[in-house]
Amino acid sequence: MFVDFFGYPINFALNSQEFVVGYYIFTVASSLLLIKETKKRIHDLRIGIKSAVYAPIAFGILAGYLFTLYPFVDKIPILNWSWLGYNIAFGPFATQGFWGVVPFIPILLYMFIHINHVEELYFRKSKKMVLVWAFTHLAMGIKLHMALLLVPIGFLFKY
Repeated sequence: MFVDFFGYPINFALNSQEFVVGYYIFTVASSLLLIKETKKRIHDLRIGIKSAVYAPIAFGILAGYLFTLYPFVDKIPILNWSWLGYNIAFGPFATQGFWGVVPFIPILLYMFIHINHVEELYFRKSKKMVLVWAFTHLAMGIKLHMALLLVPIGFLFKY
């Protein structure tokens, strides 16, 4: 117990179920504010479908990493660090199995439409912003070595 956070220990604020619920409320509310733009975002995705030709390269990088380096890198403590210790989108509910995750898939897909637009708009402008994008995933519970993996993938879609 390091410091108090509104009367609660700091680990309560970072690891509690209430935090995760608050996160979902915040992200869903933010996405719902953009509901009028959803049709345009879907149209933009359809126009940008030509960039899907690069998806096999990104998936190849990911698969190559997962099948070769991941088993070794995942054992290095500092590279295994993440803010929450799990992916905030699925982690708390993944222990409940398939049916624990299924109810969240529609809202996550809806939110990803808007998140993708923001990523393309802000994080593809420069090399520095690609790095910021990769390491922003740490706040979502992605492990450090996986955030490092996102750097070359981010550069792939920048250029």
